[in-house]
Amino acid sequence: MIFDALRRCPLIASVQASDGAAVDDPETLLRLAQCSIDQGVEILRLQGVENIRFIKAATGKPVIGLIKKAYPHSKVYITPTEAEVQQLLELGCEVIALDATPRERPSQSLAELVHTIHKGGALAMADCDSPEAVDLAVSLDCDLIGTTLSGYTTAREMTEGPDFELVRYAVSKGKPVIAEGRYAHRWQIEAALRIGATAVVVGGAINDPVKQTRAMMPTRSEGRIGAVDIGGTWIRFGLFENSKLVDIQKVERPDDREDRLYWIRQQIESTSVTAVGVGTGGTVDPTTGEVWEAKPIIPGHQGSMFSVETLGVPTRALNDGLATAWGHACHPDFAGSNVATLALGTGVGAGMVREGKLICGKRGEYPRLNDVMTPLGRTIEDLLGGAGLSPNPTLEQQEDAIVAFETAVKLVREMYYPDHIVVCGGVGLSPWLAPYVARLNCKPSPYGAEAGLYGSMWLAHSGSR
Repeated sequence: MIFDALRRCPLIASVQASDGAAVDDPETLLRLAQCSIDQGVEILRLQGVENIRFIKAATGKPVIGLIKKAYPHSKVYITPTEAEVQQLLELGCEVIALDATPRERPSQSLAELVHTIHKGGALAMADCDSPEAVDLAVSLDCDLIGTTLSGYTTAREMTEGPDFELVRYAVSKGKPVIAEGRYAHRWQIEAALRIGATAVVVGGAINDPVKQTRAMMPTRSEGRIGAVDIGGTWIRFGLFENSKLVDIQKVERPDDREDRLYWIRQQIESTSVTAVGVGTGGTVDPTTGEVWEAKPIIPGHQGSMFSVETLGVPTRALNDGLATAWGHACHPDFAGSNVATLALGTGVGAGMVREGKLICGKRGEYPRLNDVMTPLGRTIEDLLGGAGLSPNPTLEQQEDAIVAFETAVKLVREMYYPDHIVVCGGVGLSPWLAPYVARLNCKPSPYGAEAGLYGSMWLAHSGSR
């Protein structure tokens, strides 16, 4: 019966409430469950004795049941002992979900609980957090393998969305797989099914107003924020109050890494900012703030660390091209658009924001447009970056730079199809390039010479470490 129902509708509705939520009562949860049933859902994942008893009796639908209960000296809380298993069997749950991680349990082993479930005539759904847990569940002959706990234990880093790789691994073991955990969009559900999952559980995205509201809550742009722009020639520090730039300090970039950090800390201390954003050359890991790859244009830059530990306040750092791109996506002229940025300063940076999300690699990798070869046999950065141009470029240098600019714009349009391409930086805003910016239907940055600082400021607002 369970597998027939899953074939008819592979979407399982998890109808549970956040702790203390106003909807946490059986009658309200029944109404939520009924809404999903009315749209074709045939199986419910429910938690708690009273909720299961009430909703199962009212709907007659098959239930994946679980009981969350904490015990001393164990982090296992999804159906942790035989007592909870027996309660779920008495309720008539067709499937019993339980923690299948290899962590220390309060009493009975996982093998004993699976045996009890099977003896009681129900199916066992193993809530797993890692490949090791999947292997354990398969070895104990669990009937369904769930990816429920991926990212919620220390066994595996939490992915931004669903953990598709764990789904892929579980599918390879030959057992029916129930994908679960951070599914919020239909494309994610369809992707899991294409990987080979039998069904997908969705909870918070459809049935938990607390999680839905939290996910929709916008970031606020209040208070004093520091913005750092580290270039090949200067380090600049901008003080922002309620997203408005009120002061700029700058110094010729020191060659020593510690001297650079010391100067930034001085600005932070003197302005009493509550958070800092850093845009800098090189590739910056957005999780740690480490510059893990950099060109020698900034001496000793690789290995630099921008974090609360090194700067004293919550910090978010990224490659300067990415930071500036994010800043433009937050500007009123471009908010809600798919916008690309060409940052043409001492070097050449690029970034793209699509549907409100900055496109970059997991470790902060950015579009390496700067290293692309032009028809002239030299890279875009060699010809268009300020480091390769004299302070007053000759006509020949300008002509070569224009070829590089046209190459860059063509690539960005063909790769990303942006609604807008914004150009910034000292070279990007130079008078001799302006006619070509207009001719190629690009737009000069509305932030002017301060685009880098605004990008870092908006970066700090987007979440800091």
